[in-house]
Amino acid sequence: MRLKLIFTALLLVSLVSCKTFYTMGEMSGGITKMGASYDRASDKNMERLVNKYKSKLDKEMNVVIGSSSQPMDYGIPESLLTNFTSDVMKAYGDEHLEGGADIAVMNVHGHRSAMPKGNISIGNLYEIYSFDNSIAFLYLKGADLRKIFDSYAGMGGAGISSNVKLVIENAKVKSVTIDDKSINDNKIYKIVTLDYLADGNNGMDAFKNAVDSDYTGVTLRDVVIDYVKEQTRQGKALSSKLDGRITIKK
Repeated sequence: MRLKLIFTALLLVSLVSCKTFYTMGEMSGGITKMGASYDRASDKNMERLVNKYKSKLDKEMNVVIGSSSQPMDYGIPESLLTNFTSDVMKAYGDEHLEGGADIAVMNVHGHRSAMPKGNISIGNLYEIYSFDNSIAFLYLKGADLRKIFDSYAGMGGAGISSNVKLVIENAKVKSVTIDDKSINDNKIYKIVTLDYLADGNNGMDAFKNAVDSDYTGVTLRDVVIDYVKEQTRQGKALSSKLDGRITIKK
């Protein structure tokens, strides 16, 4: 044991005594012009494979499934596109939840492009709803729903269904009603939202207090595609309006 300790001590001393220090002696640089000569030759087999599927995908994406009577962009406190999307989500909840949905909640930047006026293709909807966010049904107490509206007030608005009237003043909730009724703190509200928000993201922390939830796995994009197809079947063009569902008072 004593021999081992002596050996260890000698090893430590030798390591310390062998310590080497380095200093930078010189630095130089230059500019290299990047051109085609640096490109690697493309793999022709891979190129053919990609082009084959790209051609097929382009064909599917260019299929026109409806039309819009107006251009729709997204923004706050409300906008034509956030209003449109929220109302489509509410309609989906009304169809799939017993007794219908109470409200729909949508984040503004769940959109990634504006809706053009005129023909609407599958590709347009993939551009607008580029995320694979899926629909979630939440069952939330009114007291927690108030916290969601507090978050809305703090961020200056977001997507909400047309049956809500929210008035914001100085980044605080001045008043809010659902179907012209005040929020009942003890009532359980049925909410249609996205899985991303249901997990508490984008300031929606109160959604994590839901007493129950149903993550459907159905993407918002597919819900909108089906809605557009149905509107077309009925001979209707897509439309939206600014209806004062969110008002900012200064």
